[in-house]
Amino acid sequence: MRLSTWTLAALTAVICSTPAAAQRPGAIEVSALGVWHNKTTTMDGLRGFGAGARIGIWLPANFEIEGQLDYTSPRNWAVDNRFQLFHAAGSLLYNIPVGTGSVYLRGGFGKLIQKNCIYNTVPCSSHSALTAAGGFRVPVGGSVSFRAEGMIRNRSAYSYTSFGASLGFSVLGGRAGGIDADADGDGVGNRRDRCGATPRGALVDERGCPTDRDADGVFDGIDRCPGTPRGTTVDAIGCPAKSDD
Repeated sequence: MRLSTWTLAALTAVICSTPAAAQRPGAIEVSALGVWHNKTTTMDGLRGFGAGARIGIWLPANFEIEGQLDYTSPRNWAVDNRFQLFHAAGSLLYNIPVGTGSVYLRGGFGKLIQKNCIYNTVPCSSHSALTAAGGFRVPVGGSVSFRAEGMIRNRSAYSYTSFGASLGFSVLGGRAGGIDADADGDGVGNRRDRCGATPRGALVDERGCPTDRDADGVFDGIDRCPGTPRGTTVDAIGCPAKSDD
């Protein structure tokens, strides 16, 4: 199956316009993958190979929402013919950045849509299924990463369970217009952040500026002695400095 024109265009645009490893809120991820699953018993289908496309948007706290469309061509063992199987789904991912790459867990819900499938002499029925998956991304150059994933699909009402995997490439970068990026990672988007260079770990107010409740010059969250009396000389971690006497 050939990737659609819009998918190829999106991949090209992101590759040309974004930096590597943009693992931040508002980043757009586009993936092109080869996919495999072992069986689709509800349709008398054996293993299937094919291709898939993903497009996702990174959210705060390393979450991501992602849409997917997979195409495979399993063999229907009962009538010995191949049919077309599409899997359209939406998922929520939790990403764990590792250097410039990441590992992730994914949970989603979608629909298995068949075409030209026969089961017990009648056309097969399409049905929905839950998906759980885990995978990783490894940078290979620029904004491109190798992406691999293992998954399980399930529909308990039909006693349906299927395992699968996907391998391919992902492009991560750009910025979604409706989600504000957060350059200093303090939880306040750039457009609202009045203190755009907050040190990592510092607590901030609603404007994105660091707070310092004991007024010792060391920000809350970094301060290891947050109740220092006013006027006390402190060290770099906010604790009373030892006297040289």
